[in-house]
Amino acid sequence: MSNRIALILVFLTACSAGVAKNVDLVTLPGRDTVQLTIYNSEDLTLVKETRQVTLKKGVNQLQFSWANTLIDPTSVMFRVLEHADQIELLDTVFPGQKPQHLIWNIDSKFEGQVKVEVSYFTSGLTWSMDYVGISDADETKMHFRGYVRVFNNSGEEYDNAQVRMIVGTVNLVEKIADLARRRGLEGAALDDAAKGKFRGEALRQVAARADMEAQNAPATEAPAETKMIVKEGLSEYFLFTVAGTESVPNGWSKRMQAVEAVDVPFDIVYRMRAYQYGPRPVRFLIWRNDDEHKLGESPLPDGQVNLYRQLAPVGLPPLADDGGRPSDGLAFVARQQIRYVPIKAEIEINTGPDDLVVYETRRMRMERLNFAFDRWNNVTGWDEKALWNDTIRNYRT
Repeated sequence: MSNRIALILVFLTACSAGVAKNVDLVTLPGRDTVQLTIYNSEDLTLVKETRQVTLKKGVNQLQFSWANTLIDPTSVMFRVLEHADQIELLDTVFPGQKPQHLIWNIDSKFEGQVKVEVSYFTSGLTWSMDYVGISDADETKMHFRGYVRVFNNSGEEYDNAQVRMIVGTVNLVEKIADLARRRGLEGAALDDAAKGKFRGEALRQVAARADMEAQNAPATEAPAETKMIVKEGLSEYFLFTVAGTESVPNGWSKRMQAVEAVDVPFDIVYRMRAYQYGPRPVRFLIWRNDDEHKLGESPLPDGQVNLYRQLAPVGLPPLADDGGRPSDGLAFVARQQIRYVPIKAEIEINTGPDDLVVYETRRMRMERLNFAFDRWNNVTGWDEKALWNDTIRNYRT
């Protein structure tokens, strides 16, 4: 169980909390499950966790604390998953003497253990993508991989969590981190208690579509040797789900493979644009996010691409490791940040000027003709005609 988020259950033997006697104070067990849905564009994460709670008949009190975390208190929700027809959430109280605490008053006609869900929005969980492409020695095809790295600076430990990442833009009027730093419901927030409820609901609607799609998606098991990513289209958003569960400790980051394509063909294009790239030819590697290039299952999020070329001894085929991959060394080719790449869109990496391709231009002759004159016979303009000789020398094979 987390040492930061505390849940405490108070069993009341009387029907009213005000006249309760023989109060039992019980600390709830740790989470059974936890799911993180991370929206990068607004530093927003929806957390859904399940726990087993033991209830007695009558009024029970459940205390929730989010001290030293970045949880938005207005978004905290409680839901009974079992025996819901016998259990009613009466109200939610934010005790003034206990900042960063709330108490759920629960009336139960059922006695025993039930599964409940606690959900909330938090800040401090983010993710990023990076890509690695390794071409063969002849530069005709590459092995292309993409990795997701999840960062946890939320103040909370999340063990064995299902991790989901949302590609897309979400706009919030108030930042989750700002809401989380408020001490309970003080000052103007006391008058805004009802508004806080609606704010939490509004935030929840932002994630509702992704959550609904994920619930309907088939379950994915975690392979023993590697983590895979399940991609699902959600209109303006795209959902990446890591198979299985991952522990994401506070203050740590975790890197997981999300994309892999083998033998991806690509084109090499040279551009001579002095106004844009300078006086030398610039070399580009170009391929598409589509089936033809062994990709196209999902859009590719923003991220940094690192390209390498496999080295091979002159006149000899490259060596191979136990997995059949060449292992005789890599040459760094280029590093570039790419923006979001939709399906079928082009990926273009600038590898810089190429010393093995030389471009020269020389003016052979020039003449002026069609002179124009004013009424005093002064020259006011003319046409200029020039002959240029452009030479390109390619020293590559």
